[in-house]
Amino acid sequence: MSLSDAHYFEEMGVKKYEEIRHLLDSREKKDKMEGMKRLMAMISIGRDASNFFPDVVKNVVSDSLEVKKLVYAFLTHYAEQKSNEALLTINTFQKDLSDTNQLIRSSALRVMTSIRVPIIAQLQVMAVKQCVRDSSPYVRKAAAHAVAKVYALDQEQLSALIEMIQVLLQDSSTVVIGSAVAAFNEVCPDRTDLLHPNYRKMLRLCPDTDEWGQIVIINMLTRYGRQFFLDPNKMTESDGEAKEGGKKKKKKKKNSAFYSDSDQSSSESESESESEDEADKEVDLEPDHAMLLSTLQPLLRSRNAGVVVAVATAFHYLAPSNQVARAGKSLVRVLKNNRETAYLVLCNIATLVQTHPAMFQPMAKEFFLKAHDITCSALLKLEILSQLASEANAQHIMKEFNAYIKDSSRDATLVAATIQAIGRVASWLPALTESCLRGLMTLIASSKNVAMVAECVVVVRTLVQQNPEARVRIIRQLGRMLEKIATPSARASVVWMLGAYHHLVPKVTPDALRQLAKSFKEEDPQVKLQVLNLACKVYLSEPVISEQILKYVLDMARYDMDFDIRDRARMFREMLLGDQNPTLRDAASQVLLSARAAPLMLAPSVDNASFSLNSLSHVVCHAVTGYEVIPDFRDEVPSSKIREPSCSNGEASSRSGGKSSDKNKRKEEKRSAKEVQSFYSDKDSDSDSASASASGSSAASGSDSSASASAEDSDKDSDSSGSEDSDSSSGAKKRTAAKKKGEKESAGDKKAGGGKRRSGQKKASSDSDASTEESSSASGSDDSEESEDAKPTKKAPPAKKGSASKKDAPVSGGKGKGK
Repeated sequence: MSLSDAHYFEEMGVKKYEEIRHLLDSREKKDKMEGMKRLMAMISIGRDASNFFPDVVKNVVSDSLEVKKLVYAFLTHYAEQKSNEALLTINTFQKDLSDTNQLIRSSALRVMTSIRVPIIAQLQVMAVKQCVRDSSPYVRKAAAHAVAKVYALDQEQLSALIEMIQVLLQDSSTVVIGSAVAAFNEVCPDRTDLLHPNYRKMLRLCPDTDEWGQIVIINMLTRYGRQFFLDPNKMTESDGEAKEGGKKKKKKKKNSAFYSDSDQSSSESESESESEDEADKEVDLEPDHAMLLSTLQPLLRSRNAGVVVAVATAFHYLAPSNQVARAGKSLVRVLKNNRETAYLVLCNIATLVQTHPAMFQPMAKEFFLKAHDITCSALLKLEILSQLASEANAQHIMKEFNAYIKDSSRDATLVAATIQAIGRVASWLPALTESCLRGLMTLIASSKNVAMVAECVVVVRTLVQQNPEARVRIIRQLGRMLEKIATPSARASVVWMLGAYHHLVPKVTPDALRQLAKSFKEEDPQVKLQVLNLACKVYLSEPVISEQILKYVLDMARYDMDFDIRDRARMFREMLLGDQNPTLRDAASQVLLSARAAPLMLAPSVDNASFSLNSLSHVVCHAVTGYEVIPDFRDEVPSSKIREPSCSNGEASSRSGGKSSDKNKRKEEKRSAKEVQSFYSDKDSDSDSASASASGSSAASGSDSSASASAEDSDKDSDSSGSEDSDSSSGAKKRTAAKKKGEKESAGDKKAGGGKRRSGQKKASSDSDASTEESSSASGSDDSEESEDAKPTKKAPPAKKGSASKKDAPVSGGKGKGK
């Protein structure tokens, strides 16, 4: 629709809805176009137009191309919903499959395969089979899409659909190959034998296909490479060990130029040595493996973010570790797209940075937060920044984190994530641990933001667990600030630290326990549980001082509303104060005072790495329907000969002198076509043409008859040699020489009698090549050369363009095709 058709999208009244039926029933083309435009506008704005389906079906036989396009678009939209009504137009669809317009053929196939009725599955298969070999790549692409529809409707047609997919994968059109691979992934993803002969062709066509076709092909090639290529990282390790005493020792340091600077020459020599090392590693790859990586690398410059992420995924799973960094700049470039795309790219970067942090470290500033960043993207950027922190850029990143904390306009979730990122940096870089702890303690003492204080306490507790003996001062400060901390999670963390390291702060723990016992009734349930643990631990270390406090806490917990607290209090009473089971009492110290390993501060998206990159399951962190795991590299892979093109065998057999089975099939098809044509032709014309051909053949000159006989004999001999024994090279050479000699003689005779031929025969033979000219004019030349004085009363039928060639059918005899 053009810009002037915008009024169709406005709300229409009841009268305009009623006018649509009259417009569709009209005989005028303009009225039908008006009605179809209104219907398409209704569908575009989300209105239900299925009630007009019978009225639209009537116009499927319209002569107007524009009307038919809109009708097919409407039928495609509602074919699945109105399957029974759509069955009435099956004959029209089958007729349109032979239309001269490629858009009509593809639309007819699209609508026909959208009808979800299993009864017509066989008809759909026949229609798809016809369009698979269509001359238009647009129709073949529609046929590839239809293959998946038919398979979803009736999976019993699998064998026939696989044959069609094999034909589509052999297509050399960039329009078709992407849809063919998509159909392969949908119908038979395990049939890798179909991909072997087409592997190199798909690599050549991949850069020229459309962007979504490139994504499908790259994802398929990634899985293919994991199954049929060796692990490049293992190969480089083994090769490096083998070359340690060999090639590396043989390398000589190049002499620097006389006038060159020493620093410049040294840097150049280092870069050259690094490039040589990389070249050595690349040479170790299999040629097809290296061809895959070299073909995909230019696609990193694509404007489509999906293509860039697909190539980065392929490099992550298939390339050596020193080549994965090539995708870093491209991934950062596509972050400037819309918010949704940026979030998906960040999800993949957050996983890549866990194994390849060096590929993004030079671009760490690109991940600094911006004012327009949404919360989910900002959280991923903070996670990436924490993993990119190193001793070189740690100061810049920590200043950025401090700015985020001080910014009051930031979301509370973002501030908490920033504090967690500071904790991860302090945990991973020991040189920054003390400075991070001082900053966090300052926030706890001075900040009025309760949520920020709680998050700081939790992070400090995790950092203290890594080396509690060196951070006793921090534990003592938190114990004294317990009254100021009001958040339940923060209070529970402080109480846990006092109980776990009570032997390091023996003077602070009893006082803190007295304060907590007084306020036990008002505490949060998670704080009450930690108070119970603290009382039991203090009792085990100092039973005389803390026995009365323990009994008081247990009595308070006995009547608490939370059943977890009541159950734990009952268990501790039996373990510590009960006399019936002394063995359990002796083991209480092992249960409560045993040392525990310090927790590891991991990235929030560490679990996402267990799923394949560039997948929906990787984003949502759980397996969704249709998720397929990336296969592992194999220890042994087949030879690269399996990826040789399949046509080489046919060429070798044709060069050996014998005819292939494809030629026999073509001959049989032509013979069957002749039989069908003769069956529907007039009997009188057949008898006349047969007598004319017989008289012409009897009156033929000796030279023509000898030439035709020699051609027939050579064809028969070649057919018999091809079917019986293709290895008889000497006989093939003799027959080829005799055939050439006969052709020369026939050509000389035709030059001598060329002036006697009729003008009608010249027109029939001017559009064909030399071999077709001989076969098409064989029956007519005999009649023309019967005698010069006597003129034939009946003209010989003119040869048709579709007549059989000399190699496919005998020259003499046969039924006439013209009346």
